Amino acid sequence: MTNFFCDTLDYYCLNEHISKSFRYIVHMKDEVDGRVLQDALDVTMTRYPYLKKRIVADERGYYLEDNDLPLVVKESDKPMTLCGKESNYHLFALTYFGKDIFFNNVHAIFDGRGRGPVLHTLMYYYCKLRYNEEIDMPGVYLAGSEIDPAEYFDPFTAPIPQSCGLLPPPEIPSKALRLEEQGLVVRSRQYLHYIRINEKQLMSLCKSSDGTPNTILSLLMSHAIDKLHPQASEPIIGQVYCDYRSVVGAEKSHHNMVTTLPLVYERSMRDMTLDQQNTAMRGNILYLSDPEVLLNTVAGIKAACEAVNSLPALQDKFNAVGQGMQAFFNQTTFAISYSGKKSFGTCDKHIEALFPAGEPIGIGILMEVTAADGWFYVVFMQDWREDIYFNAFLKEIVSLGLDFDLLYSSEAKAPSFSLE
Repeated sequence: MTNFFCDTLDYYCLNEHISKSFRYIVHMKDEVDGRVLQDALDVTMTRYPYLKKRIVADERGYYLEDNDLPLVVKESDKPMTLCGKESNYHLFALTYFGKDIFFNNVHAIFDGRGRGPVLHTLMYYYCKLRYNEEIDMPGVYLAGSEIDPAEYFDPFTAPIPQSCGLLPPPEIPSKALRLEEQGLVVRSRQYLHYIRINEKQLMSLCKSSDGTPNTILSLLMSHAIDKLHPQASEPIIGQVYCDYRSVVGAEKSHHNMVTTLPLVYERSMRDMTLDQQNTAMRGNILYLSDPEVLLNTVAGIKAACEAVNSLPALQDKFNAVGQGMQAFFNQTTFAISYSGKKSFGTCDKHIEALFPAGEPIGIGILMEVTAADGWFYVVFMQDWREDIYFNAFLKEIVSLGLDFDLLYSSEAKAPSFSLE
């Protein structure tokens, strides 16, 4: 059995209350062939033996051990239960229904970028077998190719590069505006809205107003919230997810390596033009993601992981991570995860859309964003059923002249977690 290091905080979020899991949806143009999908996964996993793990627990903590049982493919549009019998005790599994392939995983084993290589290999073999055609997918890892140890390298097992200390850490307000405290919504079952925004229009707006997809979407959400709560005293803080692989020399690693960059919307920004607001937000992102600042952030994450691992009991670990998560929630009004444009080479002609979707448990509002086939796909996830903030967000989109489609809405179907 092995312990874990850079993934520590996410592993100890796995309990009966929080699964911290994700469901990545690949919406195909044709009905999914389950037999072919199983064959494709079987071939794929010959290339990724290091991902075949299970979690075991005792009174001291969680541990990982090898799991030789096959990865699961199941026809269903229902939430999958991971780490237990339904998934053969694996930390990820596939389900499919109609034209959708669902890649279900606990966040601890990999984040969006970490999932990328295995998902690309899977789609390579699925399309090759399903359509009996040669696939051109640059950079894909194929069965039989050499496995680089960098693919499973955990950077927290090695010294973190030292910051030169020239840039001070950012000052972040200890309390953000928390939406569930404003009286308009009641926390309940999580609900999701799937929309798409015209990519050409949004990128044109970014270019003309000194913005990026992250700053534009963050400002749209901040404007919507500010108009609903103009008298609120707490700042609106949008947390933007940031990959830190480059600063710790772990570009190829599957481990979860994301942190957040807090974008603070102060009421003093109301009188700024959109250009000025974007410039301010971009400046904040550039500063917070500067390698020197980011290294300090990562050093703090590593110290927290070491502290949790040193605790003597499983419940102590749960409690410590729970307190850390609550501190993060207190500094968060909403969060955005933008994973950029995805391409699966010549398989793209068989793919209609891509939707990364999780559950925002505790955050309030989480937007997962990706780009494909001329659209930005936004999964708007909320910790309540009421649509007041979602509708306000759509009004802001319209106010900027952006075309969008509401594709559908549903209850959250991210996988759950169970140790059996």
